[in-house]
Amino acid sequence: MLRVRKITLLSLLTSAAVAGRLLIHGVNIQPATIIIILTGWFFGWKMGLIEGLMVAFLSDLILGLGLWTPFQMAAWGLIGLISSFLPKKKLFYVGWLAVSGYLFGLIMACSYFLMSSNIWTVISMYLSGLFFDTYHAVGNLMFGLLSPMLFKLFRKEQESLKIK
Repeated sequence: MLRVRKITLLSLLTSAAVAGRLLIHGVNIQPATIIIILTGWFFGWKMGLIEGLMVAFLSDLILGLGLWTPFQMAAWGLIGLISSFLPKKKLFYVGWLAVSGYLFGLIMACSYFLMSSNIWTVISMYLSGLFFDTYHAVGNLMFGLLSPMLFKLFRKEQESLKIK
């Protein structure tokens, strides 16, 4: 029974993250990253990783698949995985909200090597995207203001799933 509940919870969280990404698409501020972070933090590395992979893939099915999709999957999957290993302290959480926006951008910058093998071109493309990475980081922090409410919901599910 717990396994079915876990799969259902993962499906609902993925749906919420995809819907949130689609709702505010284009600004690079979306609730997907915070949902992935909280999934990893509360439910472990497997659920965090799967959540990140699924959110990227499913949202790209609607927004358009491309060469960037595996990089988005890697970025959000890694963010979900790393989130599970963070100490359960508010300072680490808030810091990770900001850092994860830049980590996502850094991993996405690896896709630039598909367009150019010149390292300077790739670096300049990455630097020109830092503005959008900052939007991502600030957006994560803004959604982090909802954390007290989200923590209650996630903690309740964590207890019902008997995850420590």
